Amino acid sequence: MHKVLASTGALIGRANGRDYRILRDIIPRIDADGFEMMFELMFYEDWYRCSSELIGFLRSLPAEFPVLHVDKKIGEHLSSEDFDTAYSRFEINCRVAREIGAKLLVLHLWNGIISDSNLNANFSGYARLRDIAENYGLLLTVENVLCHNGTPVAHLLELLDIYPDAAITYDTKMADFDNENATIFSPERIGIWKNVRHVHLNDRAGGYRDWNCIKTLHPGEGQVDFEAFFEGLRRVGYAGDFTLEATCLKPDGSVDVEKMNVSLGWLRKRVEGLG
Repeated sequence: MHKVLASTGALIGRANGRDYRILRDIIPRIDADGFEMMFELMFYEDWYRCSSELIGFLRSLPAEFPVLHVDKKIGEHLSSEDFDTAYSRFEINCRVAREIGAKLLVLHLWNGIISDSNLNANFSGYARLRDIAENYGLLLTVENVLCHNGTPVAHLLELLDIYPDAAITYDTKMADFDNENATIFSPERIGIWKNVRHVHLNDRAGGYRDWNCIKTLHPGEGQVDFEAFFEGLRRVGYAGDFTLEATCLKPDGSVDVEKMNVSLGWLRKRVEGLG
């Protein structure tokens, strides 16, 4: 049975000081549809200094955290060949994940200004990261992150040429940026779904590779063709889980919980249709 998660990154951000403690008040207001609420924890760089406190707090909540989204800076450290920092910080992410009961990690293998400018370093570092994750009993997945010198899915296919069993998280907004949702179920690319273990559901409005239009929207607020996407998932027999990754954080730091509930309800109905 497919699980539907909410990203804590949609609730916690710069506007509210990345204060994870707000979850205690928010969780009871989120519609869990009769089940314990499940989240994908977005791990922020600010939290290294308080990781033990973070673990204790999350374990006290009436919620599950099956997925941890790794600190996005890890990929940047790999790109700049600062491997020691990448590996040591990644291990902290793994320790947090294990202690809160997560089983799957989402990684931006390339990220930021450096992005995919030194992709050989990123691919080289991937093997060590995967070994570290496996030592913690975690499955490492690589996300189709926006990049400058190629396209996300093309880079994932390059990764699979080197590591055929690499696991992937597929993000609909990221794919839309390069029009890759339109081709992801084509005969040339459909094979990638053997490796997809998790899906991020979100929307986007804007033109092809328009860097001024990368805001993460709720499903239905943008242009992603979710009818075609879910039909594709049915064809490939996708059996993994989903995270709703669409911000509910207002400029004043408050959270639009009702908006989260509406989108979670929409996603649950879609997922039920997959069987």
